[in-house]
Amino acid sequence: MNVATQNSSTISETLKARKAHLTGLLKIMDTKPERSTAIQKLTINAINAEMGLIDNKLKKRK
Repeated sequence: MNVATQNSSTISETLKARKAHLTGLLKIMDTKPERSTAIQKLTINAINAEMGLIDNKLKKRK
């Protein structure tokens, strides 16, 4: 499988767009901690973890 190489600015833009998308998902799931279900808590934790990975990748690119 041949994958086209991307320049670093395109990758950074893609990561920023993904982070913005995940932030939007968190806003949609805006619930009070005392009323959220176990699945919601797991989903929020997974989104936050993914955003942390994106932040690390963006910091390495600078």
